[in-house]
Amino acid sequence: MMRSLLLAILVTYVSAIELPKLRAVQEVTEDEQMAEASMLQNLRDHEGDHEQKNIFDLLAPALKGFFSYLNSLSDEDLGLDKSTSTGFEKGTDEVLWMIYEDACKQGENCSSPFMGCNCHGHFRGLKENMCKQMPCTAVKHMIDNTASFLRTMRDQKTLNDLIGAGMKFAEPLMKSACHCNPSLFSAATSCMKDYNGDLIEGRKEKKAYRKAVKKIKFDEMQKFASTMFKAYCGTEDGVCLESFRNIFTEMGAMMDRSCAGKQEDQCHNFRRLSDGIYEFIGFLTEDREEDLTLKQIVGKFYRAIPHRFWCGDAKCSAGFLSEIFNNNCCFRNAVNTLDEDVIQMMEKFMRSMVRSMGGKIPKFGKGVRRNISKGSQP
Repeated sequence: MMRSLLLAILVTYVSAIELPKLRAVQEVTEDEQMAEASMLQNLRDHEGDHEQKNIFDLLAPALKGFFSYLNSLSDEDLGLDKSTSTGFEKGTDEVLWMIYEDACKQGENCSSPFMGCNCHGHFRGLKENMCKQMPCTAVKHMIDNTASFLRTMRDQKTLNDLIGAGMKFAEPLMKSACHCNPSLFSAATSCMKDYNGDLIEGRKEKKAYRKAVKKIKFDEMQKFASTMFKAYCGTEDGVCLESFRNIFTEMGAMMDRSCAGKQEDQCHNFRRLSDGIYEFIGFLTEDREEDLTLKQIVGKFYRAIPHRFWCGDAKCSAGFLSEIFNNNCCFRNAVNTLDEDVIQMMEKFMRSMVRSMGGKIPKFGKGVRRNISKGSQP
């Protein structure tokens, strides 16, 4: 979670100062806009208070509103229809079966509007049949289980349960992917490099796509993804999948508790980070003559939030955090794997991708990479 927050800071920083023309227009529901405005107003109202209200008490209404909205969704809202074989409305049902035909019914004479024949060739070139069949396996899983998953998701009332439902849905595919790593990532990367399906229409658009992907360092993405996925799986049989499911659901439960009001136990939630979050927000928003550098932002973020989470309370560090995180061999191995060299792989890919779109991303530098790595370390 700490690593994800750091990456979010990086994306926000780059978007704000280097990539204005790459921003996309997002459509947000009126309820979501009102909840966001209310939360920001609450933050402004309490800014400068001698005793600031815990920031998670300000986030709680937004979380409650999210689940109220989620629980209110109808089958129609979700695009579901019990009369079709996939459980989706007829238009979506037809498209899903077209994707199934594309992924699972290719003969020697390839015709593949979705995957592209080049991509089929890359997967056929894999050694094990399970790995060759991964595109078809993924599509079958989506057809057989996605509608019921959406209904299950709609009924959840906590982040703990929502994350658990999502990970349970994905676990069968994750087990197959663990067995096929790293060849799966190699084939997927090759599919992106020389995609020749019809999802990119027009001669001009296809030429622009080919020109762009030549600039992207997919090999770095492949190395980063396969390295971290290997740590996530633990073994080819996915021995660590259950362990990480427990960790991620516990993180969800920690956020649930954080937004449930004052807690007697300060360790099994994030409420003790409130002061650090206010401190970081103040650091970002204070007036200064020169713009902050990426190194300054990430360094301050690390000291204000991840460092306080892992090391700010000796009782929590030796007790709850050690029990849930540090004493978990799968988690320990994964965070040790995410070292500065692995983060540099991700950086090289990100820089090349942004550059291919005409933008520019500042260099991380050793200090930034080190703090990202430390951010996930108990």
